[in-house]
Amino acid sequence: MGGTPNPHYDPQWAWHETACAAACAQAEQLCAQEAAVAFGSARHRAALDRLAQAREALKHAQRARFETIADYAAWRFSTLPPTPGGFSVTPDTASFTSIQEVDAAFARARAYRRESAQAESLLLPTRQPLGLAAFSDAGGVISSWRRLDAIDCLVSFHETGGLFHICLAHPWGGLARQANEVFRRSATQLAREVISLALPGAAEIFLHGRHRLVQHREAIRAINALAARLRFYRHLLPRHGLGEEFCRVTMGWDGASCIDPDWSAELFIALPPALRAASDSANVPTPPDRQLP
Repeated sequence: MGGTPNPHYDPQWAWHETACAAACAQAEQLCAQEAAVAFGSARHRAALDRLAQAREALKHAQRARFETIADYAAWRFSTLPPTPGGFSVTPDTASFTSIQEVDAAFARARAYRRESAQAESLLLPTRQPLGLAAFSDAGGVISSWRRLDAIDCLVSFHETGGLFHICLAHPWGGLARQANEVFRRSATQLAREVISLALPGAAEIFLHGRHRLVQHREAIRAINALAARLRFYRHLLPRHGLGEEFCRVTMGWDGASCIDPDWSAELFIALPPALRAASDSANVPTPPDRQLP
């Protein structure tokens, strides 16, 4: 067989890839469970690390499927999304001599397609918005898909400057026809999780109107102080010709819930690199179309 041999080739690749895919699926399920229980907790972070390791192991197993570098390159480039115009140029796969060369060329091709003239018009520039400290440290940003109020959102969390920044990313139309109420309930759920994680026992105050009882005044004060440190954002993913948007959403707090979301608080002209990496990651699933109106 011609072509540069693949040093990672494994005759037992099918067994190993199946095992790695199963481990990856299990890690994804665990990550989703931990995110639902306590987003941003130590256990959630550990689950994210485990998921990253499982995905990396699956990548290695997939590389071992091919006997030659050319075969791997042909498969890798076949996974590229189509260009807006349906026209694309596939490189000479026989010219590659290493897995690293293929992966680097694939990354460049994917970036080029994303930044093509037609796609670029729908995307915000990728840079840290002037004056915005939130999501500026990629290493401190935690991103994970969450099922919130019957919708799928990519939730990104960043604690910096004494504030808790939470961004919900979803496609245009993903909140359906009751956007304000859906966003308010989703933000309330996340706010309560963050507060309960920082103040064990706070969850009890949110039940049955206890946030209005005088005997809980000290806990209520602590909860309200934490709520005042929450900042929410919405990242609209481009879809069906509708451009990408990133804005801050200000809300009030009634002691137990977020209220009165204001979408016009601040509209940014750029998207932080950390949020771009989260939304563009090939390891992040796309929310299903069935949720769109």
